[in-house]
Amino acid sequence: MSAPMASSTAAILFLVMIGLCIADDEFEGGSRTLVLEHSFDSGLNPSFTKKGMVVLKSVKGNRAFFSSVAPLTSDELEKLKMLAKKNDIYRLRLQTGSGSSGEDYVTTYTPACGIMSSNLSDHVWIHFDQTGEVMGISLETATSQCVNGDNFSIQDWNTSVEVTQTLLGPSPDTQSYIEKLKREEQERAKGQTEDKRSFLAKYWMYIVPVVLIMMLSGGGDQQGGGGGGGGGQ
Repeated sequence: MSAPMASSTAAILFLVMIGLCIADDEFEGGSRTLVLEHSFDSGLNPSFTKKGMVVLKSVKGNRAFFSSVAPLTSDELEKLKMLAKKNDIYRLRLQTGSGSSGEDYVTTYTPACGIMSSNLSDHVWIHFDQTGEVMGISLETATSQCVNGDNFSIQDWNTSVEVTQTLLGPSPDTQSYIEKLKREEQERAKGQTEDKRSFLAKYWMYIVPVVLIMMLSGGGDQQGGGGGGGGGQ
């Protein structure tokens, strides 16, 4: 390989590496970590425990990874079986802030029997707005059909994560619309100020003298014609 070609190849590789670094640099430090929690309780005030961590590398590039904290404990497994028997729900929430209030979480749920029927395989969607803030989460399983879970013994989660971001649509051309309204208003105002009088009302001062002249000239001709006839007799 010649020296110029080697230099060009090295420059291209350098630019590609810079582009990759810029693409991943959506968060300070290169990534953002969110805590994912779940609940096996029924009722209006369930308690949550840590399920794992979601590591975000790129929202635009849909690069997110889930890391499970630990398998299901025996107690959690029995609670999940009980939820499935009662056709109850399995709850999931994602921490979006550093505080501990309910406003710092987004929550979703799915039938507990679907979690068991899918052998603890679930898919989590994290939804972001245009500014990169979490709007909500949703949870999917391979099936929602209930099966007999008395012999269910799987305790290892198989959780996958994807991210989506809301995009702005084309904005309306309000400036052109406002200018159009202004032009229409000016045309209406111009039409209202135009002289709408009749032809006679506008030009009577020119018509009256002409009529008078015609009347006077016509009367003189008649008098002259009458006098000439009398002299002939």
